[in-house]
Amino acid sequence: MSQPIKDGGGTGRLATVSSFFRLNVSAKTNPRTFYASRDEGQTFNAISVDTSADAGDYIWYLKNTSSTRNLYIKHIEFHGVNASKWAVYEVTGTPTGTSIVPSNINLGSSNLAETDCYGNGAIGGLTQVKIIGTHRTDALGEGEMSYEDALILAPNSAIAVQYVDGATGGAEIDGFFHFETIGAK
Repeated sequence: MSQPIKDGGGTGRLATVSSFFRLNVSAKTNPRTFYASRDEGQTFNAISVDTSADAGDYIWYLKNTSSTRNLYIKHIEFHGVNASKWAVYEVTGTPTGTSIVPSNINLGSSNLAETDCYGNGAIGGLTQVKIIGTHRTDALGEGEMSYEDALILAPNSAIAVQYVDGATGGAEIDGFFHFETIGAK
């Protein structure tokens, strides 16, 4: 004798079966960033434009200042006037330079990013902990390091992008990220 399948949410509702005896289910199949934006208004983009980046300069810095949420990096885009090598580092220290306010990409949300973010020129005061990735771009080129939400900044952790080498010139970083409450599924 078959038994009903409870919905698992404690609502008392039962799962249903189609006329072809297939279980009716739904799934969240979009990227996590989509749900963080739609459901929580917690997805952001932070842009740094440095019109005269020099080799060795840090040009984008991001620190998670939330005490209750992890910050998930979706991807980081690199744009440069000159052929360049870039590096992403975990860093410590107190940044100096120009503060940036990340934009919430859910235009219906008034949530602000719980971050310290710097760029739009060279950033000082940082110490490298470890390298997380490198990338090269051609002159007038662009590239992307796609972390697919796997680069996670726990509270008080930070990363920085360094313009490792390339002639002095314009460089831009676009960083896309979202927050999720620690322990949420």
